Amino acid sequence: MTSQEAVRGEQLLTPEAMLAASTARTGLSDFGDPSFREGFDLLLSDIRALYLDPACVRASAWRIGQSLDTRALAVQGLKDRPEVLDCSIREPIIIAGLVRSGTTALHLLMSLDPQFQGPEHWLTVYPMPRPPRAAWDGIPQYLSEKATLDGFLAASPEAADDHMMTAEGIEESLFILGSSFSSNMWPSMWEVPHYDRWYRSRDDTDSYRWLADVLRLIGAGDGRRWLLKNPTDLFSLREVLNVFPDAKVIQTHRDPVDSMPSISNLIFSARRAFCADRAERADVGQREAEMWAQALERAEAVRANSGNMFVDVEFGDFTRDQMATIRSIYDQLGLTLTTGTEAAMQVWLDTHPRRSTKGPKHIPEDFGLTRQGLADRFAAYRERRGYI
Repeated sequence: MTSQEAVRGEQLLTPEAMLAASTARTGLSDFGDPSFREGFDLLLSDIRALYLDPACVRASAWRIGQSLDTRALAVQGLKDRPEVLDCSIREPIIIAGLVRSGTTALHLLMSLDPQFQGPEHWLTVYPMPRPPRAAWDGIPQYLSEKATLDGFLAASPEAADDHMMTAEGIEESLFILGSSFSSNMWPSMWEVPHYDRWYRSRDDTDSYRWLADVLRLIGAGDGRRWLLKNPTDLFSLREVLNVFPDAKVIQTHRDPVDSMPSISNLIFSARRAFCADRAERADVGQREAEMWAQALERAEAVRANSGNMFVDVEFGDFTRDQMATIRSIYDQLGLTLTTGTEAAMQVWLDTHPRRSTKGPKHIPEDFGLTRQGLADRFAAYRERRGYI
């Protein structure tokens, strides 16, 4: 990369250039509470310091720009519909757990129950009051995101297996939280040490208030109970319960010694998309092991002093018998599982069989880790869960 290319890349990723580009795309210049700029500016500063190649600069500008557009669209939507801010979010069900512990499959299964609503993927990108499903094929924003996502999954079929994402399907809260610019999403995609330290040291209540307001916009006029999912909610569980004080939490569990290599590979794949050969496996492994050890202990401390209801789900139990796990969850939460919903869940399971493997695809050493090191780092959690 030439020095001129580096300068052009640095200019593209300045806050002023990013804000101007977003305004040019959306026609909107109001990004809401200016406090988001602290994380936004710090993130861009760290990314500029990576001196990425031009293709990675463009990819980074697109990804961050998308969240900036989402923010502006949500701010405008809330200005157009200020009454939605008075709507309460009652007893949301929140699925949180270590990445690769079954959160995605559990979320997708429960989303088939019509008593719940969740943020569909395309609405986390283009937030607006949820239109009737029959109208979506005539909505440009839906068609645009569907084309974008279909293209991405065609180019990266492994991502389809890992995430099971569709434009119309339910999406995790992470995408909306990303537009607050205080989110674990960003240090997963780039090595941004100053941003990461800032993010992990702050009170994140304001980010979850932002999430709640965007959910109110998407669910305007829909009184169903919210079903949410975000593994990183473990790290910010205190802030989650500050904003959703009557939430019911389903926490999924899996031995981190077994799951951490898979987690690291997932994050490394995302980082490669934006950093190419600047992405380092060992950096990812170290960061993810540290992050999730901290998240599990923070969550345990909150749980120990919380009156909220928590339902624990073991990954092994869930993979052995998904419907038995679902029935147990519904019983514990006092929910009704209708025969129609159970049948729909079984159809989904039949059409999405779990892939069998003869052994781990990745080992700790692939990411600068060791089994013993992971066992030591997660010792307290593993002892609580009986993995030792």
